[in-house]
Amino acid sequence: MNLSPRERQLLSILAVLLIILASFQLIASLWEALGRVADVLLIFLIAWAFSYLLGPLVSAIDERTRLNRAFSVVVVYIAIAILLTGVLALAVPSLVAQLHDLVTRAPEYGDRAAREVVAFQQNLERIGIPIKVTDLYGQLPERLSAFAGSLATDALGFVSATATVLFNATLVLIIAFLMLIDGGTLWRRFVEVLSPELQSEAELLRLSADRSFGGFIRGSLLLGIVYGIATLAILVAFGVPFAGVLAVLSGLAIIIPFFGPIIAQVPVLAVTLLGAPDSLLWVFLLTLALQQIVLNVLGPRIMSNAIGIHPIFVFLALLLGSRLAGFWGVFLAVPVAGIANTFVRYAFEIAQGRRVRTQAKTLISEEHAASAAAAAVARDAAVEAREASRAAREARLATRGK
Repeated sequence: MNLSPRERQLLSILAVLLIILASFQLIASLWEALGRVADVLLIFLIAWAFSYLLGPLVSAIDERTRLNRAFSVVVVYIAIAILLTGVLALAVPSLVAQLHDLVTRAPEYGDRAAREVVAFQQNLERIGIPIKVTDLYGQLPERLSAFAGSLATDALGFVSATATVLFNATLVLIIAFLMLIDGGTLWRRFVEVLSPELQSEAELLRLSADRSFGGFIRGSLLLGIVYGIATLAILVAFGVPFAGVLAVLSGLAIIIPFFGPIIAQVPVLAVTLLGAPDSLLWVFLLTLALQQIVLNVLGPRIMSNAIGIHPIFVFLALLLGSRLAGFWGVFLAVPVAGIANTFVRYAFEIAQGRRVRTQAKTLISEEHAASAAAAAVARDAAVEAREASRAAREARLATRGK
């Protein structure tokens, strides 16, 4: 059958549209299938993140001692168990005491909150704002009673959910244990069936993912610890009650993208308003300044050092991630940007002819060597500048003495 050029063009367009439609249908089917097994994948993802977090420590013990890989993992698990037991033994009694005090003083805080609401309502009426805050506050006890009743009704469900969480946590520890022991062996078996070029590029993917995701996890934990300790210092300095509980909650919440700062701030300000109202303004200003420093100064620098990209690109990755995939886009934007940055540099060097595909895996090690050399040069320059400054200062003193 002879077709005219116009008919061939229309058939080509129709074929492209059918391919696009089939692709969207395939993506939708895969997304639906992924949703059905999301809980299983999440367990493996958390185990993978946990193994990345412990991987450098296990490797250091494996390389510097006579223990093999399996015993190194066992030693790390035992050390973590001992550390957690010690921390819980020291921190839990204080936290439990603060929680008990919070429950005991809840009626007092409720009465104080009622007085604050009435005073706030009077101020609104004085300036002519027609909002009935007292009506909203009057509904809170009823809502809380209904919520408490639902908690009591669904007690069995909460027990079941707790058992599920503990079971999943056990699975995470077991899977992470196996990943730490045999993950390298499984990866090598997979890479062996590839061509030399693909082997080198797969190794580059592994190294860049190791640096990006491992650095992201360790950086997030570091930010949470810094923010929690600083919050504890602020609350203790101003005599805010339940400082330990609030600091722990704040350190955990600040890691959450976007909503974390709000979640970390609200309990602190609420307890400060009820327990130390005279310090509310200072606590608000200091915690707000702390958030700006941690999130906008320390955060991008820690992430850029851990992942290997400039702080500007950390901000760009967060904005693009939030626009493309919402919460999970923000959560995964930085490590994905780190991997993308590595492969963009690799493609650029390939295009310029400065690297062949079989040399892909050496890219990150060369970056580390270049960074170490630059840091050494900067240290030497700083030492020389200090020596020159000291010599000039001694020369001026000698001239004055004459």
